[in-house]
Amino acid sequence: MLLLYGYETVPQDWQVKESRPPSYSRVYYVLSGEVLYTDEHQSRRLRAGYLYVFPSALPYQMSQNPENPLCCLFLHIDIFPHILHELLEIPIKEDTFPAHLLAAMRSWCQDNPAHKACPIMESLSGALEAFLDSRGLLPSVPRRLACTLQYIADHVQEKITVEMLSRLCGYHPQYYIRLFTSCMGIPPHQFLIHYRMKLGLSSLLSGRSVAETAEHVGYPEVRNFIRAFHKHYGYSPLQLKKMIHILP
Repeated sequence: MLLLYGYETVPQDWQVKESRPPSYSRVYYVLSGEVLYTDEHQSRRLRAGYLYVFPSALPYQMSQNPENPLCCLFLHIDIFPHILHELLEIPIKEDTFPAHLLAAMRSWCQDNPAHKACPIMESLSGALEAFLDSRGLLPSVPRRLACTLQYIADHVQEKITVEMLSRLCGYHPQYYIRLFTSCMGIPPHQFLIHYRMKLGLSSLLSGRSVAETAEHVGYPEVRNFIRAFHKHYGYSPLQLKKMIHILP
């Protein structure tokens, strides 16, 4: 599922600090810039002409040389039922399917800079995910755990508890929590909050009102959504919607 997208040269103070597993994947096609990626296993400089798919289940951070800022096509995607515990680095050769696909995405972003959700970008993003999956680059979560992730995606507007999810896969709640945490990097209740907040931000940026967004992501009471959103992002939904400039 496509959450955000764009084509940007980032400002000099740009950086990424994911202190917890983000539960979604950033995807960058790097055109230029000097960026250092770091996680608990490695440090790596991003290279121009490469496609990067960042971990969904591992904390990481990125910094750049402000004199040579990052320029990239970027996507934020929920890659369910797949999960990444490591950075993927994929060379993009000229006149190949992925090169043409990324060129189409870049062209759309340049012609339509509003970054709003649209069927064309969602279809192109889906084609990219399918390509990566066809090359065996996107590992899947265990089958029983996958069914609960699908349940979250399908029922995000409803009340969801750990007990409900553990029953779906036939596990004791405590065992389910341990299994989920080992696979996803965070406990299920934190994953659900992160998922709803990221979906909420995407919904707001697509033009939905705060009330519509709250209902869309499973908060019957708008004030509870506003409180959770502020705790997660540090700003109210309206504040963030007015000030945000979508960046990689």
